[in-house]
Amino acid sequence: MTENPPPGGYPPPPQGGYPPPPPSEGGYPPPPPEGGYPPPPPAGGYQQPPPGGAYPPPPGPGGYPPPPGQGGYPPPPGGYGMPPAGFGGGYPPPGQGYPPVGGPPSLDIGAAFSWSFNKFSKNAVPLIVPTLVYALVIGVLGAVIFGLASLFPADYTSYSGADGAGMSLDMGPAATIILFLGLIMLFVVGGAISAAYMAGVLDIANGQQVEFGSFFKPRNIGAVVIASLIVGIATSIGYVLCIVPGLIVSIFALFTTVFIVDRNLSAIDGIKASIAVAKANFLQVFLTWLIFNVLISVGSFVCYIGLIVTVPLAVLYMVYAYRTLTGGYVAPATP
Repeated sequence: MTENPPPGGYPPPPQGGYPPPPPSEGGYPPPPPEGGYPPPPPAGGYQQPPPGGAYPPPPGPGGYPPPPGQGGYPPPPGGYGMPPAGFGGGYPPPGQGYPPVGGPPSLDIGAAFSWSFNKFSKNAVPLIVPTLVYALVIGVLGAVIFGLASLFPADYTSYSGADGAGMSLDMGPAATIILFLGLIMLFVVGGAISAAYMAGVLDIANGQQVEFGSFFKPRNIGAVVIASLIVGIATSIGYVLCIVPGLIVSIFALFTTVFIVDRNLSAIDGIKASIAVAKANFLQVFLTWLIFNVLISVGSFVCYIGLIVTVPLAVLYMVYAYRTLTGGYVAPATP
């Protein structure tokens, strides 16, 4: 027999389903109170960043970290190295006129003489032979000019006074014109010779091997000739005006030819560049001018034979001074 159901039948189940079994019967613990679980993550699955933006930004395309300066990695110890050769914005090549790093340039007279003697001894024959050839050209041209001028009559006037007796020469107009045109021709030929000779000496300063032909290849000859005319006329006028102005012009224009040949400048720019260097380093340029002229004078005293040695030495010294005062390159002396 079965038991009869209680009157009224079974009670309906509670709303929402049957309750879980009690804990004593091995069931699960009741859920935590409402609000106990953490809120779900926002759409996209990423957690909210902590306040203040402590997380670094995600890597850019390709997965690499951002470059330095944008919150990335610090520069390596010791900083970044020098740019490679030819890199835009690097240091200029030698001979471009920039002063050396670390203060104003300084010319060591002893080092300049040592370098000049060393380079002369290593290139004696290529330096001496062109010097002889050019001296012969200038000598012949000068003799021809004065010979032509002497063909025209001149007035010789005798005088006597407290200072003694003497004779003055009053050249005629024809002789004066010949001498004037001859002087212009000497400036032109001298400019061409300077352009060629200076080119060979600059090759020595650059560390190149020179030969006879290196001193017979003038560079930028037109600009050198024009500058020689301008400087020569200005110097001559200065000497007429109590000598001192001519000396000043000669000092400030000392590097004109070497600037024009070395950097392919115009005549006016070469003169301006020489004046600028002389203004910035007047004492050192004056000493260079003085040593240059003393060497030429010493060579002239020995019947001009000594010029075959003193002229190359003087030009070498001037080029060394020019490169040093402008921050240019000078090939080291060879042992």
